[in-house]
Amino acid sequence: PIVVINKVDRPGARPDWVVDQVFDLFDRLGATEQQLDFPVIYASAIQGIAGHDHEDMAPDMQPLFETVVAKVPPPQVNSDGPLQMQISALDYSSYVGVIGVGRITRGKLAPNTQVVVVDTEGATRKGRVLQVMGYLGLERLDVDNAEAGDIVCITGIEGLNISDTLCDPSLVEAMPPLSVDEPTVSMTFQVNDSPFAGKEGKYVTSRNIKERLERELIHNVALRVEPGDSPDKFKVSGRGELHLSVLIENMRREGF
Repeated sequence: PIVVINKVDRPGARPDWVVDQVFDLFDRLGATEQQLDFPVIYASAIQGIAGHDHEDMAPDMQPLFETVVAKVPPPQVNSDGPLQMQISALDYSSYVGVIGVGRITRGKLAPNTQVVVVDTEGATRKGRVLQVMGYLGLERLDVDNAEAGDIVCITGIEGLNISDTLCDPSLVEAMPPLSVDEPTVSMTFQVNDSPFAGKEGKYVTSRNIKERLERELIHNVALRVEPGDSPDKFKVSGRGELHLSVLIENMRREGF
């Protein structure tokens, strides 16, 4: 692992203490000696600076990038064979529908490519990739061609799931399924019934909440939504407090 200590520019920052706490945590979790010998990068993301010493920071993020290149092994890929790509994440757009995200492990991929989709049960179906997008920072850009090793987003295939494998029709080989962590924390989402109900937000009905949670399930595969003990309540389960906090904050910003 690479440990990045962020916000070292804060007046009350305690980077050395944080490193000790991380080391102790790894040790309690049974980390190996190799894992305990982790490289440490200090950073201030808001200032765009990083360094190997919190008292001697570089003017940019170069130390972090160099550490990633040096410590993270490159993907095991084959550029010459028929296409093989596994879906590792999902997104959704009201314009193009389901967006599959994954790394191409073999071959090349271009827009309007005919593929065979293999699910975790081994069932196959034909599909066509309409759009191929790559990443430039946080932005997605259309690309004319992507090759093995690239992480891309694809559209045009409905019903995609995590672990689905996209293959060239000439060689259909499914990759081993990915594991998705089971939920560990549950919360109840319900309509605001306090004295301030209806004074904030645009979406204030149980139907609005239900539709929003159903949309979230399309791409947030670790989330579980079940009916609550009344029609206006929903039991939402996630992988931890942070997982659910992100959903809550996104819904708040959207007007819920």
